[in-house]
Amino acid sequence: MHPDIKKTWLETDVLIIDEILMINAQTFDLLHLTACEIKQCYDELFGGIQVIACGDFFQLPPIKGEFVFKSKIWQQYMTEVLVLTECLRQKEDAQFFGALNEIRFGRVSEQTIDYFITRCFEKDENLNKKYTRLFFRNVEVDFYNNDKMKSRKNEGYWFYAKDVIKNPYIQCSFQIPVAVYLKIGAIVMLVKNINVEEGLCNGTVGTVILIENNAVWVNMNGKEVKIECIKEEILDCSHAVVGSRLGLPLKLAFSFTVHKAQGSTMNKAVVNFNSKAFNNSLYYVSLSRVCNINDIFIIINNKLELRKIFESLTVDSDVLEFYKK
Repeated sequence: MHPDIKKTWLETDVLIIDEILMINAQTFDLLHLTACEIKQCYDELFGGIQVIACGDFFQLPPIKGEFVFKSKIWQQYMTEVLVLTECLRQKEDAQFFGALNEIRFGRVSEQTIDYFITRCFEKDENLNKKYTRLFFRNVEVDFYNNDKMKSRKNEGYWFYAKDVIKNPYIQCSFQIPVAVYLKIGAIVMLVKNINVEEGLCNGTVGTVILIENNAVWVNMNGKEVKIECIKEEILDCSHAVVGSRLGLPLKLAFSFTVHKAQGSTMNKAVVNFNSKAFNNSLYYVSLSRVCNINDIFIIINNKLELRKIFESLTVDSDVLEFYKK
């Protein structure tokens, strides 16, 4: 639908897909068909584009559908597999890396359970407020973020988005929030790419330092950046705009979900285990965001509950079979 995006596809020789585990089999097949159609080449993977996929299937499964390695296109073309064995994130803490691997494979020893119990805390209130909080569900993230905003005594400002829906029969799903309440000092995250070259892309986190009528100044990556309202459009298959939203591309980020943290390395992380994870792999991902055991803080009311969690961990049988092959 977008000529500039089509041009990018046509000029692409190598496509690198990071965190391939988040893409399901159906989407991978669809991407292949799309690339073949654009390239007008139907007998090669992605119409002749070399595809390099990176990721760890022991981590998060796709939100919906089957693992990408169950795709027929994947099984036909993605035959060269390299297993990376050197750890970079936890390279300075070998014991931590070994303990994480036990959780990753779903075979947790008593020694490792005792090791992580040393990082248990019953209450969040006594921990540094600047540490990032990780939750398993969006509702927990929203509650924590709103609570943090209420605790700040300075004045707050609402930013409301303006929608134009031209076709009421099509449900438009926007990345820009319909409304966001901000105060100076609030931790925020970009939800749209603004300037990728300067690192202002979806997922970038910063601190609000100044609020104007229709814009917010945010310290991101050590730079003071002015974030203004932008327009987000939804197109149909005939390239017609069926809906648009003009709004501030920011949301609160005092905390975020483990899914959103996927791929990130954090200085410190507070993980709330009082709410059960809806997938066992979430435990491994949440604990492995930091480089050192002393940088992780597990919030749980009862240490016996943590022991039960680790003792009951299992790994997806399809993932085990994939790695055996």
